[in-house]
Amino acid sequence: MNRALVRLAKPTLFSLSVRSTMGVRFASQYKKEYYVDPEPQIGDYPNLPHKFAEARPHRGWWDRQMRRNFGEPIAEQDEILNMWAPTQYWSPGWKQVAKMWTGVIVTIGSVYYLISQARSERPYLRAYYPNGLKEELGGVPEASTPGSK
Repeated sequence: MNRALVRLAKPTLFSLSVRSTMGVRFASQYKKEYYVDPEPQIGDYPNLPHKFAEARPHRGWWDRQMRRNFGEPIAEQDEILNMWAPTQYWSPGWKQVAKMWTGVIVTIGSVYYLISQARSERPYLRAYYPNGLKEELGGVPEASTPGSK
């Protein structure tokens, strides 16, 4: 079953040369939902897709903790794919994130606007001193300063 999927994805000469020189796999090679290594080097053992046990249904398993049945083959990277592995975080798309940030900014802005509009007026008038506070604080008035006209 899985070998048929591997045969469908025939590597080109360019992809073989890039793969052999760089030793990396590109995102274009991961077009299927679960990646299956085309060159597993594991002999007759089944080449299983990389599917996390956490993504499986919660009920209906022989081993409920690890979510597998008796006699089911274990994936080559089981320590990464089993239930003891770190939890998978599925992040939302960029459009959804942009909508969330827009909502946060609009909410903060509207709360700020409502608070600024609902603020009551001051119950007093501001004091206005045409010559500043110099005379009120006990300073010499400007008109009586020697040398002034």
